[in-house]
This record gives sequence, structure tokens and C-alpha cells, in this order.
Amino acid sequence: MEPETLTIIVETSNYIFSAVFAIEMLLKIIAEGPFGYISNGFNVFDGVIVILSVVEMYESYSTATNVVDQQAGQGSGLSVLRTFRLLRILKLVRFMPQLRRQLFVMLRTMDNVAIFFSLLILFIFIFR
Repeated sequence: MEPETLTIIVETSNYIFSAVFAIEMLLKIIAEGPFGYISNGFNVFDGVIVILSVVEMYESYSTATNVVDQQAGQGSGLSVLRTFRLLRILKLVRFMPQLRRQLFVMLRTMDNVAIFFSLLILFIFIFR
């Protein structure tokens, strides 16, 4: 079980970082215009992550205020969307060329890994 102070720190930092990313998104939309913002794939990615985090925070706030749902154990299915916020790390790819190169190498080798995995499953199925 996680300590209460750690939970409070994580939730507070979640709100702060989400607010910073939302402000960044709004400033980019104002500066570039809506169509200029959408033309960049990273901006669309960031916008989707910000919108999902705002929806998830609203949903968690609305279920926290509803005591009956909280006691019944009905959580939100949107809590799974928190994992997508980890993909914000991919924004570093834009500024770090060595990380971009490593990511491209990993993506190129994934097809070989998929072929090897499918052959492994085939052997397991045949010799089982």
C-alpha cells in the first residue's frame, strides 16, 4: 500500500503538469492557428494526450464527489488512459537526435522480433 503523502504528491504533480501542458497547447494554438497546430503530428499527439488527461481528471473528480459510486467500487474505465500520458516522453525525440536514432533502430528490429515470436509460437503449438 502506498503512503498517503506520496499519493497526494503524485496527484498534485499530475494536476500541475497537466496544467502546464494544457497552457502550452493553448499558446501553440493561439500562435500557429488551429490549422497550423493540426499540421504538425507532434502537436496533434500532444493535444490528444492533454484532452485525455483533462477528461480523466474530470471523471476522477466527478466520481470522487459522488460518495455512493465510490463506496460501490465503480471506478472509471478512463484510469487506463493515464498510461498514455507516459508517451509524452516521446517529445524528447524531437530535441535529442541520438534518442531518435535509437528509437528508429528499435522500430526497425521490431519486425524481426515479430517474425521470431510467431515462429516460436508455431513451434510451441506443433510440439505441444
